[in-house]
Amino acid sequence: MFTLTRWLAPISMNYKVLLKCWTSEELSKFDAGLLSKKGANDETTQFLSIVGLPKSAAPFLTFGHEEATLNLQSIHHVYETDEFAHEFLLIIGSEGAGNPFCIDLMNNGQVVVLDHEQELESTFVNTSVNELFQFLSAFKEFGKEVISLNGEDAFLDSNFTDEQYERLTLQLKSIDEKAVGEGNFWFYELENLLANREYFLKEK
Repeated sequence: MFTLTRWLAPISMNYKVLLKCWTSEELSKFDAGLLSKKGANDETTQFLSIVGLPKSAAPFLTFGHEEATLNLQSIHHVYETDEFAHEFLLIIGSEGAGNPFCIDLMNNGQVVVLDHEQELESTFVNTSVNELFQFLSAFKEFGKEVISLNGEDAFLDSNFTDEQYERLTLQLKSIDEKAVGEGNFWFYELENLLANREYFLKEK
């Protein structure tokens, strides 16, 4: 049975640190009772109901932005699949191409993204929603730093230094090293940053 007190203390201790670069209006919170009913573990339930996830965040991600996500509908329900495991993938958001971000109940609440154009092939994102939130915060701070030091269009134009990129990479590794491993979602996003920078440098 879901209990509030078990995970309240550790999350509350880090509450201000986690939210330092977000306002309450920027975050989507999920219903604790619904999370528990759907089978989310206590840590996931507490985090999503107390802290939540950004409604919009780089790189082109949205969370809790529509009925299917706030109602935590499963991949099985939304895409009408016959795959047993899809019943345990709860949709919490999506990325720019419309691929759903999900909590994987069968793997201790880790976060995955499914490619809706490739038979819902699954790619690892983060070990938990806590690490996902920290990655989104790191990307937001990276963007702010790049804009502050390199100009208001710097983030959109991928105008960042090697040092700024290395700091971001090391920070992400310290939060969730597996997430930046080859073949995972954030590995490709970091690669995209470098590819975009090379493209804009050639366009100048």
